[in-house]
Amino acid sequence: MSRDARAKLRARLQEALRKEKTEEALSLYAELEKAEPTEPRWPHRRGDLLRRIGREWQAIDCYQRAVRAYSELGFVARAAAMAKVILAIDPGRTSILEEVDGAKAQELHRAKRPGPPPLPPKSEKKRRSRITDDALVLELAEDADDDEIRFVDIDIDVEDPIEIRVSPQELAPRPPTRRTLEDIDLDDIVFLDLDEEPERIDVDTLAELPSMPLFAELPPEALSRLLQAAELVELKEGDALMRTGDDSNALFVLVEGQVEVKVPGRHIGDAILLGEGDLVGESCLLDDVHRRADVIARGPVGALRIPKATLDDLVDEYAELGDVILELLGRRLISNMLQTSPVFAAFDATTRSELAALFELRRANEGLILVKPGKRSDGLYCTLLGELELFVGNETRRAGPGIIFGQRTLLSHEPSRLGVRCATEVLLLRLSAQKFTTLAAMYPTVLMYLSELASGDHGDPTS
Repeated sequence: MSRDARAKLRARLQEALRKEKTEEALSLYAELEKAEPTEPRWPHRRGDLLRRIGREWQAIDCYQRAVRAYSELGFVARAAAMAKVILAIDPGRTSILEEVDGAKAQELHRAKRPGPPPLPPKSEKKRRSRITDDALVLELAEDADDDEIRFVDIDIDVEDPIEIRVSPQELAPRPPTRRTLEDIDLDDIVFLDLDEEPERIDVDTLAELPSMPLFAELPPEALSRLLQAAELVELKEGDALMRTGDDSNALFVLVEGQVEVKVPGRHIGDAILLGEGDLVGESCLLDDVHRRADVIARGPVGALRIPKATLDDLVDEYAELGDVILELLGRRLISNMLQTSPVFAAFDATTRSELAALFELRRANEGLILVKPGKRSDGLYCTLLGELELFVGNETRRAGPGIIFGQRTLLSHEPSRLGVRCATEVLLLRLSAQKFTTLAAMYPTVLMYLSELASGDHGDPTS
């Protein structure tokens, strides 16, 4: 069928939906599916319409075709969401989860953004992650001045550091996907809930977003277990996916729609919007933490909720999955830091991508002092694994993963008021002051902004 003929079919479908001619719309969905057999939207939306009018058992057949079509395109999360809709209608159809195939997703992920090696069918025993083993150990620099603690920097020409690469898509502001009423003609309003072509990102963009390795790098049996435990969450405009202070007991994969992340105390920059392919609630990958932001639906939203317990169990059985989990956590921590810290507010999205590439993944041994009271530290740090001990005088307190420190040093070059010691072996992200200063010097307006910030503490526990 020619492109013009398909366009006419879509126009007829839109008109049928507008006039609420349900049977005609169902017939046109079927024609479009026949004309574009690899396009999952047609059986998906035909199933939605059948379900809306109470013909759920007919909807199942449509959703099953959508599961296969989404999988074949690499949209594993969407395929899984469709499978969960089927199970909500008929809990006995558990075999539908076997049709959610991650092979195409893996192909896309490795072509666009090569990740860790394939996971074996099953690890015979629990062992440490390759990322944890291979991260370069922090070593004190012999030529550090008396008033500073400084570590040996990575020489990219000599060393082979483990990288946590954040894609530009994760750092660029997401434009809102829904128009306001002021932008909509009255004649269009009837289409808001019956749009026959739901928005969907392209596969190349999807391949670079953080949810892709979670599905693409799992062996089939592990993917099956993850999907069995996952729950489809559907929200309306204004509903909260999570609230500040909630227990961090699940990871969410956004399947459709858009959410806004509202960080307490953040009043700078554009709204943080996340959409399909993004992960929300990555703090669940850490131990004993609570949500640090409100996440609110901007219109209808679909998300897969994956329990922390499931992820923990899979890491126990597939130790190399720890690489994938640490990469996801590292990417999100860097992305969150660059988008929410006032230190980075003056940088545009492109420059933030350059900054993200400057972070080093490093390992610090138990007992190592990272920051000493009365001395300058050598950069910005964010902990991924392990525990720190913050100390001043005889007073101490423990701090777990996710702690960011050193921002004040980047700005003021003044000595720290607190000390930071590794209470256990620690895996962390490091941005050296030298790298940050070199990049910032290329942007005079940024330097002016940073000089104004130098007197604040910026949420830095060492301030």
